[in-house]
Amino acid sequence: MKGLYERITRFFLNATDPYDLSGAAPHSTVWPYLKSHFKPLRRILIASVIVTALAAAVEVWLIQYAGQVIDTLAASSLENFWETEGWGLLGAALVVFLFRPLAQFLRLAVNDISLQCNAANLVRWRAYDHLIRQSVGWFQEDLSGRTSSRLVDIGNHVTDIMYKAINAVGFGLVYMIGVVVLMAGTDIWLALPLLLWLGLYISILTWVIPRMVNAQRRFQAAKSALVGTVVDGFSNFDTLKLFAPRNQIAADLHTRLEDTRQRLFETRQISVALWTTLIMLEAVVMVGFIGYGIWLWSTDAATIGLVSAMIALSLRITTMADWILDSVWWVFRQVGSLREALTTIGQPIAIPQEDDTPELDVGAGGIEIKDLRHHYGQKQGGLDGISLSIKPGEKIGLVGRSGSGKSTLVNLILRFFEAEQGSISVNGQDIRDVDQDSLRAAIGMVAQQAALLNRSVKDNILLGHTDVSDEQLIAATKLAAAHSFIEELRDSKGREGYEAHVGERGVKLSGGQRQRVALARVILKDAPILILDEATSALDSEVEAEIQQSLISVMHNKTVIAVAHRLSTIAQMDRIVVLDQGKIVEQGTHEELKEKGGLYASFWNRQSGGFIDTE
Repeated sequence: MKGLYERITRFFLNATDPYDLSGAAPHSTVWPYLKSHFKPLRRILIASVIVTALAAAVEVWLIQYAGQVIDTLAASSLENFWETEGWGLLGAALVVFLFRPLAQFLRLAVNDISLQCNAANLVRWRAYDHLIRQSVGWFQEDLSGRTSSRLVDIGNHVTDIMYKAINAVGFGLVYMIGVVVLMAGTDIWLALPLLLWLGLYISILTWVIPRMVNAQRRFQAAKSALVGTVVDGFSNFDTLKLFAPRNQIAADLHTRLEDTRQRLFETRQISVALWTTLIMLEAVVMVGFIGYGIWLWSTDAATIGLVSAMIALSLRITTMADWILDSVWWVFRQVGSLREALTTIGQPIAIPQEDDTPELDVGAGGIEIKDLRHHYGQKQGGLDGISLSIKPGEKIGLVGRSGSGKSTLVNLILRFFEAEQGSISVNGQDIRDVDQDSLRAAIGMVAQQAALLNRSVKDNILLGHTDVSDEQLIAATKLAAAHSFIEELRDSKGREGYEAHVGERGVKLSGGQRQRVALARVILKDAPILILDEATSALDSEVEAEIQQSLISVMHNKTVIAVAHRLSTIAQMDRIVVLDQGKIVEQGTHEELKEKGGLYASFWNRQSGGFIDTE
């Protein structure tokens, strides 16, 4: 029996593919966004409507049949009761024992398994696929905690809207129609209290719903901001502890909490008023049904069975009304939450590309930069029209004060941002015309702040690689002077060496250890273009000297761009390019620039401990 139940329920689970990416990009408004998810779920949604209507029809029939049974009992004699009514009661018992449970099982299996287990995954998978196409610059515009929260929550929002709309609104609508037909079949006036109540019910909801949606959107925005603040604070807790007193840290959160409380209060104000009003309206159904039914019975226009059914229906309808109201309230709360989430999830791709965009043919890795300008939408900062030709295999050092445009140039080469003007070409191909993944696959980079994922050391080094042997892995870590300290690692769960986890952003490792793991990752990638952005800045002099020798072999036959404040690390480059205020002001070898007596020479003469004076 257990095996049969497993097969049946898994049939409902596999009724659709929750990883279908055939839909268009996410819309930024609620209805088009919901509609775009209907196609892969269409069979489930159709089945849900059918089985929900069937289950509601059975419930209405049961109440109507209960009234008939009372009439039959009142009119029949004990002598011939079983002869005349036995088969009818047996049929009703079979409906109760078999058909009703089967109808409810189908309704629950379709809605709770097929719909709920798949719809949320489908929505999140499509949203995630959309978000990972966004640029690095796009992610810098919002808090990662808030974006993550919206990604996870949006699956719940969409699923709840579909589930509640079908289960409550659909079930209730079929039930109400069945009751109207049942009552009108006896006396058209019996349907009047229900129709009057239904008209008032819909009118009130129509007036309240827009206010409900807007209040919920404001609450969800405040809640997302709260989550973002908490995640941002915990992610930078060391900085907060170092610079901010505890009461100031708490004050920032207090402000967010109070804003969330006030927005929730607004939604609850509407909720309390709505519930109180509609409970008062339920008196229309109860008094109308029961009072009019008793009057009909007193005039011999209705049987005692019909009156009993009307009493049961009036109580059932008020319960149903509460359920429908709760579901409608929940649906439109979720609509407000979905609308707020779509301000992030529904944004168009910042740097789009066509599906058939060709991959980069990197060749030997020559780079051509022409009249490149980028100010991040501002009037200053960034790059102000630079042109630079880097030959295949050439090693370039980038030097300049903080804010001179070095990082901007690196970000534009990686296409983390879209250049506002000018072009960048690799091996003669404009990077705007090639697949972005193939561009970044051709570039290895070690940044000044080496960020690691909260995974094992091995997973961090093998990121993007699935066919690397342990021997290759260890060879890369030895070149990065990382193998010896990795072997000694042990995390809180007892995992050791390469299997030890490094914590969020690698916080369990020192800065120098993180840098060496990042270097090992780049060494293993073996890309034809290498970007070193202060790659050895977190290392002590002894380890740096060791890695510098390793880097010489790693840079062999590669096109290299090395950004450095410590000029000794780039003195041996083929050419040094000096940036100032977004422009190239000097370029040449280390000796040529020293003899020229310009900005680079002043950096060299003034540096203390090998660093540029950034003032």
